[in-house]
Amino acid sequence: MNEKDAILLIEEMISKTKEEIRDNGFYYYFWGWLVFIAALADLYIIGFTTFEIHGLPWMILMPLGGIVTMIYGMREKKKEVEVKTYVSESMNEVIKAFSISMFVICFAMPVGAQWKAFYPTIMVVYAIWLFVSGGLLKFKPLKWGGILNWTCALIGFIYPEIAKQLPESFIAQALGRGTEVHLLLIAIGVMGGFIIPGHLLNNRLAKHV
Repeated sequence: MNEKDAILLIEEMISKTKEEIRDNGFYYYFWGWLVFIAALADLYIIGFTTFEIHGLPWMILMPLGGIVTMIYGMREKKKEVEVKTYVSESMNEVIKAFSISMFVICFAMPVGAQWKAFYPTIMVVYAIWLFVSGGLLKFKPLKWGGILNWTCALIGFIYPEIAKQLPESFIAQALGRGTEVHLLLIAIGVMGGFIIPGHLLNNRLAKHV
C-alpha cells in the first residue's frame, strides 16, 4: 500500500465512522420515541380507562419497531462501504449483548413475582448500553443518559419499600401502584437517554458534513 492508498483508506474510514454516528442517532431516537409513547399510553390506559389489556401499546409498537428497524438496516447496509472500523465492530458486539439481554428479560421476567422488577431491570440494561455506546462514540450525552437510567432503575427497585412508609391515601392518589411509577420512570429514562442524545447525535454529524 502506497501513501496515496493509505490516505484514501483513512478518508474512507472517517467517512464510514460519520455514517455510523448518524445511523446510531436514528436508532436511539426512533426506539426512544417508541418506548416513550408506549409507556405513556400504558400509563394512560391504567389511570383513565377500564380497558384491561393495558400492555397493548407495547404489543403493537415493539413489533412494529422491529420491522421498521429491520427494513432501515437492510436499506442502509446496501449503502455501506466495505470498511470495518473499531466503532462499527465494537457497536455490533454491544448490540448483540443488548439484544440477548433484552430477550432473556422479556421472556423470563413476566412469569411470577419477578414481574415487579421488570421495568427497573430493563432500565439497568438500557444504562449499560447507553454508557458503553457513549464511550465508543465519544459522546457524553449518551453516557449521561446511562447514568440517568441507572438512577431511574434504582428508584424503581426501592420504590416498593418506600411506598410502605407512605400513607395509603397518598400512594393511591399521587403515585398509584408500582407499575405506574415504573412506567413514568422508564419514560423519563428514554427521553433523557435515547431521544435527546439521538437527536443531538444527528445534529453533531450535520455540523461537520
